[in-house]
Amino acid sequence: MGFEGILLVVIGAWMAMLFAVVSYVSFQTEHQSLHRYLEEEIHPLVEQSGRTGDWLKKLNDWFDRLAPTGEKIQLLSEPEELEDILVKAGNPYGLTVNRLQGAKIAGAIFGGGFGLLYFLLGLPLAPLILLGGLFGGYMSPIWLVRRMAKRRQERIRREIPDFLDIMSITLQAGMSLDAALNHYVQTFSGPLSEEFARMNREIRFGVQRENAYRALMQRTTSPELEALLQSLIQAHNLGTPVSDIFMQQAEEIRRMRAEKAKEAAGKAAPKISLVSGLIIGPSIMLLLFGAFVMKYFIGENSVFRNMGF
Repeated sequence: MGFEGILLVVIGAWMAMLFAVVSYVSFQTEHQSLHRYLEEEIHPLVEQSGRTGDWLKKLNDWFDRLAPTGEKIQLLSEPEELEDILVKAGNPYGLTVNRLQGAKIAGAIFGGGFGLLYFLLGLPLAPLILLGGLFGGYMSPIWLVRRMAKRRQERIRREIPDFLDIMSITLQAGMSLDAALNHYVQTFSGPLSEEFARMNREIRFGVQRENAYRALMQRTTSPELEALLQSLIQAHNLGTPVSDIFMQQAEEIRRMRAEKAKEAAGKAAPKISLVSGLIIGPSIMLLLFGAFVMKYFIGENSVFRNMGF
């Protein structure tokens, strides 16, 4: 191979590398653009953006400004953990991981300001109040979102039996699974309806049904819903009908809840006995002793009155 051949090979290799780099950059740009578009279209909170007030938008703007500072301070606030609790809370008030990072800095500033004012006034335990204000303000947004996530997941667990009954009825009436889910989403409101609405959007945008089911399992903590989705995944892979799954799952969930209620009642019996023994019993004895004292020492026929006192 002559010099010209080597030169052509080198030029061809460089052209191929350049084409690969351009294609990769174009792919990443399109991927990010598609990801943002899907988040805007799929995420249920985009539907609520028009209902947010001006104060919330301004507050989120402040959180966005403080987000770079919050990302540098990850004390008890790892991004993976924040993303998990935000997903389970339904991303309330348009919060994202970056905004929550900024919210903890805003909380620390507010709590620190309160603690500093308390310290300058010279009130008791001022150093502890200052440190507690800083830490409490820093953690308060995370605690609030975690509490909202817990309450939302509890609402999802309470809505599951009614959801299963409605799905069982609509499927037995001849509706397809997607039509029955759309009917439930359009008829009912609540966190469970929001999650299924997001799942339906994902399926419409081309996400595989099994992946959409697994994504829904990651956004919830209900073992009942997880068992249902596992059954749906199995039915989808095997091609079996799903009409009977919802009825069986509804009966199973009610049976499990009845057992939990019996277990809770069994655990409450010793507590009631303890309260009766420590509070009610001594109170009755004290009442009887007081009546005895009033009758024999203070009443009309008491010993002291008969002695002339």
